[in-house]
Amino acid sequence: MSDRDRLSAWAAGLFDGEGSASAYVPQRRKTARRQMQISQGGGAAHPDVLVRFRAIVGEGNITGPYRGYLYYWKTTRKGAVDEIARRLWPYLSREKRRQLQSCAEATGRTYSELRPLRESETEIAWAAGLFDGEGSVWVTKDTRCRPEWRGVAMEIAQSSRGDIPETLERFHAIVGVGRISGPRLLGNPWSKLPQYRWQVSGRHKVSSVVRVLWPWLSAVKRSQLREMCPHLDPDLDLSYRR
Repeated sequence: MSDRDRLSAWAAGLFDGEGSASAYVPQRRKTARRQMQISQGGGAAHPDVLVRFRAIVGEGNITGPYRGYLYYWKTTRKGAVDEIARRLWPYLSREKRRQLQSCAEATGRTYSELRPLRESETEIAWAAGLFDGEGSVWVTKDTRCRPEWRGVAMEIAQSSRGDIPETLERFHAIVGVGRISGPRLLGNPWSKLPQYRWQVSGRHKVSSVVRVLWPWLSAVKRSQLREMCPHLDPDLDLSYRR
């Protein structure tokens, strides 16, 4: 298994979490055009994960910020969409493969001959990509019983029209700890679908997830996790990186 395969799996994880594929008919055209895009919040600079994704796939532009914080990686070039779809396909969820297949059929193409691939090393890279795009980590408190106590928790949230999202079940199986809860409806205009969450808390369990994902995480997530060091296992090595 090469680093190229693992990087492709990481990019697929990010696309599974934050990406979309669609087809539309531009003005003054009679034929459909496809696009792939990934959104990510950020500050003054382009988000690290979008820069990394673009470097891996070698295509697309990053634009923004919109509304002061939201950036997009996007491509509509036919050859680029085909090449990226074929590269990510072995590692993508069923939902994203369906999106890409539907868009391809709208323009007379198909990816149906491609097959998914699940191997332990690429699965870890995929899980890191998903966490880079959708994951969060924070300090927990117990103000009622132990006011001075502090702990740590991690979570990934995903919306779904139906059952528990495949991405959360897959992530849960890879890291081996935590639980998935939901569905619940959110009272905001950004997510109208029911939401599910994978979540884990506690020094040892969170540390075990960090050990699995660390080699493939982005610089931003590594920085966030280093801030949690006082609440993680003392023997956790956060110096290693690829």
